[in-house]
Amino acid sequence: MVLSYATIKKYLSKNILIENANNQNIHASSYDVTLDKYILTFKKQKGSISLIDGQDLNNMYEEVNISEGYTLKPGETILVVLEDSFNMPDNICGEIRGRTSFNRLGITIPVQHLNPGFKGKLNLTLTNNSTNSYTITPKIQIAQVIFEKLDHKVKKENSYSAKKTKTYQNSDGRQGSMVYKDYIGKVVRHFKGNYYYIEDICMDSETKEYTVIYRNIYEREDSNIWARPAKMFFEKIDPNRKDNLTNQKYRFEIVDELTKDYTKKD
Repeated sequence: MVLSYATIKKYLSKNILIENANNQNIHASSYDVTLDKYILTFKKQKGSISLIDGQDLNNMYEEVNISEGYTLKPGETILVVLEDSFNMPDNICGEIRGRTSFNRLGITIPVQHLNPGFKGKLNLTLTNNSTNSYTITPKIQIAQVIFEKLDHKVKKENSYSAKKTKTYQNSDGRQGSMVYKDYIGKVVRHFKGNYYYIEDICMDSETKEYTVIYRNIYEREDSNIWARPAKMFFEKIDPNRKDNLTNQKYRFEIVDELTKDYTKKD
């Protein structure tokens, strides 16, 4: 069920859905979200970017203050930070969509989902598909959010706030992609045939390198827990090297299940 004007206003009065809401942004079945004074632009990087290396991903972006305006060039894609601070209850989700006025300018914003239990600010991908340049400034009502009530309240343990990898919870919206956290909890196979479980991905305090923490899913005497720089974890290897028992293209590969034991001879 999509929430209507009166219901949205009632929730907002209790700082639910959006904590810093403006009642003038409420419409019959939606709420307009507003552009903050920051955007993230994309920096050109050399070579391929590893999706498991947080450092590579962080280096993609440059934060820009647009208080004096920012010229969005034809074909340019940026991340715009929202001023709105969301506070989603466990029985409501949301969907952020681009406004019709911007679609008619050739400016598009992909649909973005708001999870039950999410709290914090977000950024949106904005692309200028037109042949014109546009100047954007803070306080523009850049998109609209539709709130929908779930048929059942989500159990606390299933809420976004309870997830181990609640990637953007309590964020200020000025964070780029943290897709590397999707790898936490995955089972991978080493090219020598053994299986491992990714426990976490962290930053080395001395080198500032992102490091994968993983444990073996087999008996081993020397250690059960291992660490390897993220840059090396999914690096390409020669599938024809003698010790590559699985003929893999990468040092580790994600698997859906534990299959053949490559370490034992037939």
